[in-house]
Amino acid sequence: MNLRPLLPALLVFASVPAACKTPTPAATPTAPAASSAPAATSAASADPAASVASWTGGAIRRDALEAEVGNKLIQMEVEYLTNRFQTEMQAAEQLMVEKLVEEEAARRTITTDELLVAEVESKVQAPTEAEIQEMYAALARQLRGAPLDQVRDLVAGQVTQRKQAERFQAWVEELKKAAGAKVVVPFPDMPRMQVSVDDDPSLGAAAAPVTIVQFAEYQCGYCGKANATMKQLLKDYDGKVRMVYRDFPLSFHEQAIPAAIAANCAGAQGKYWEIHDLMMVNQQSLAESDLVGYATKAGVDLASWQSCRQDPAQRAEVMADFEAGQALGVTGTPAFFVNGIMLSGALPYELFALIIDQELAR
Repeated sequence: MNLRPLLPALLVFASVPAACKTPTPAATPTAPAASSAPAATSAASADPAASVASWTGGAIRRDALEAEVGNKLIQMEVEYLTNRFQTEMQAAEQLMVEKLVEEEAARRTITTDELLVAEVESKVQAPTEAEIQEMYAALARQLRGAPLDQVRDLVAGQVTQRKQAERFQAWVEELKKAAGAKVVVPFPDMPRMQVSVDDDPSLGAAAAPVTIVQFAEYQCGYCGKANATMKQLLKDYDGKVRMVYRDFPLSFHEQAIPAAIAANCAGAQGKYWEIHDLMMVNQQSLAESDLVGYATKAGVDLASWQSCRQDPAQRAEVMADFEAGQALGVTGTPAFFVNGIMLSGALPYELFALIIDQELAR
């Protein structure tokens, strides 16, 4: 049994962050002028008065260049450093697991293949009919309508591989715990951006040493996943983390703005998070009747809530958040700024915890 195909199941940071992305710039609201974007700091910053272009009678200073493309360059640097970190984490985890398996095989005086057969292959039950049917449904598009009888062996093989990967992951966690093993690749020193919390809703202590500003919206499934992660972080780092929610409605999600306004108007009655959480777990149900239902369940005064939703200032507030996100380089949801460090996508809890721990240790 080959070890390598099983390793990806263990790689916490190996996949590309999942996010709902904006379409081409022409399909989104216009961003504010670059000169209005908050300043960003980077280890690569230089003398702001230095000339980057000149001609007879004129010159372009570095600070003018930074105002034009500074946030874009910062975003590129963040993406590079994040990808490098993920690659290092993946390689370190893979090498460590291989060594742990080799040492365990040596301790038992058997080969690694024999060890994998004993601990993984022999402990996985044959696929049940229900599991085969479930996998067949999941692979429907790839199978292009092929009858189950024709592809049963293929589908059963996929079920077996999934179960072996799950068993392998559980077994390796046992090995790691017994050996006191852990990956300690430090998160890189990232450039930081000045991010306003505006007057937007927040959870956690106002004086918390770590502030997470989240740009998200209610129709993006990845935002729903991130919402659960944020809740767990706030619980585990009670008093140490504050999370601020800012709206970033994507143009191709028709109910994103109405949902954001619904939440903000509930917030005017002190019920923001009640309706926020209801919409985050019911992202496929955001029609007008649904919003009214959530508002009712949240306990708001419906007449005042409906009146608030008609106020043009509410839409303006939502779009002000959107434009602030664009100015910072946000192109999709969810996007986060952890003490100014930009992260994109529905990243795993472990990555947020790593950064928060490093921030708390500063």
